[in-house]
Amino acid sequence: MAEVSRRNFVTGAALAGTVSVMTTGASRTASATDHPGGGGFMAASSNMEDGPGPHEKKQPGIQRICAVCEVTGGGEKVYGIAVEYDVNIDSTSLHSDTYTAAVFPAAKGFFAGMPQEPNKNDTTAIAQQRSVMAVYTSDQPGLRPDRKSVPGRYVIAEFAHDPDLSLPTTDSDKVTLLQNKSVRTTSGAIYAASRKLWTNAGHRGNNVTIRGVDDWEQSHWWWDDTRSAWLEYSIYLPKSFLEKGGENRSYPLVLAVTHSGTSYDGTCAQTLTEQCIASIWSLPEEQARHECVVITPRYERTTMNDYWEHTFDVENTGRLVESLLSNTWNYGNPNRADRADKVLKIDPKRVYCTGWSMGAMTSLWLMAKHPQTFTAGLIIAGQQRPADMAPLAHQKVLIITGTEDDKATPWNENCIPVWEQAGGKVVRPKETLDPALIFPIDQQEKLTAQINGYLEEKGNITFLTFQGVDHMGSARKFFHIKAARDWLLSQTKA
Repeated sequence: MAEVSRRNFVTGAALAGTVSVMTTGASRTASATDHPGGGGFMAASSNMEDGPGPHEKKQPGIQRICAVCEVTGGGEKVYGIAVEYDVNIDSTSLHSDTYTAAVFPAAKGFFAGMPQEPNKNDTTAIAQQRSVMAVYTSDQPGLRPDRKSVPGRYVIAEFAHDPDLSLPTTDSDKVTLLQNKSVRTTSGAIYAASRKLWTNAGHRGNNVTIRGVDDWEQSHWWWDDTRSAWLEYSIYLPKSFLEKGGENRSYPLVLAVTHSGTSYDGTCAQTLTEQCIASIWSLPEEQARHECVVITPRYERTTMNDYWEHTFDVENTGRLVESLLSNTWNYGNPNRADRADKVLKIDPKRVYCTGWSMGAMTSLWLMAKHPQTFTAGLIIAGQQRPADMAPLAHQKVLIITGTEDDKATPWNENCIPVWEQAGGKVVRPKETLDPALIFPIDQQEKLTAQINGYLEEKGNITFLTFQGVDHMGSARKFFHIKAARDWLLSQTKA
């Protein structure tokens, strides 16, 4: 991918289908603009009247299906299908060949995170069959980590997926399903096999659930009437905040700034689904280790260019963080009792900044101009003018780049003497790291030991580089480094 431009990527040959199924026409994911007056409190996926959750029951048997998705470094991928029945299903009646499942490839020319990309659901390709790795019952339309059945009316047909989460997605979020064999309910009724082809496409978008994303609130607005300024953003509120008394706790804050590919015609949903820059911090396992509030802005333009010039959005992002630090934020969804009228409190000793590419450049600028605001920063493949970066010398910053990134790596090298002259300690190992150690993500022991070894040298700036990784590859790989995420959220101000 070293020769791929972020602005002129075009995919190659059209994807060929392996299963012939009836299509229902392209259906786009619903967004806030689809529902006047309803924007601002929508999940990234289309959990509308046709989506997952309680609905008026139809005839006995399947009620609807839902694509079960995950956001990875390579974008949003379909990991399974949730089949909703009218009553609980007996798990002993299920087998790996009970269903035939298929996923429509994304539209030709789609590449997650690229600017002005086509709608991935505007596809004319034939759906491709996916092998079902596991099938089990659940009380929710989502994957279970243990893949074990629990009582419920949902049957989850889970697909195998590549453990290398940096591979670019080729999926739309349109799926189809056939029930090949009979299914038994817990009361003993038999739902016979059928040739009816089920699809998750609906007239208001595709029925989709996305782990770690659906709990975000989108399309919030920070504004300053004195300057006629505003900024759109999304926010993730921790589970404990939504419980009774959660407003009495204070939380760490992660500002995750995405890249220029989600600007221009992008949406709040795209900032959460086209890369894992923001959404990885809200995954259940991440929140279990480091509970925090996460915010990600949606810009309408590139905020920082290669001439070190920036728009007013950069400073407005700083103002947004300051507004949250004032502990007056009470804009939770008034239609949901767990969010309404609660005032969010942020711990000023635990405010973090992260981003990739343009988002990393924006993060560096904010940390340099507001050194008292941020506790630490995780900078992935971003650079800044060295003369402007001296204030970072006494902050806590972890910078990660690739050897094939001909901007971020050399420009950060140029910053090292600036930081050292300003009295900072820079840890810059000569050895490069091996990106093959990142995946599978549950086998990072060697990489974790290497990274923690450098971090234990207690530099103000720790600057690590992975061998053979280019600019685009850094977004897809580096946010999956657990040691980097753990380091960031373990930092506190004195």
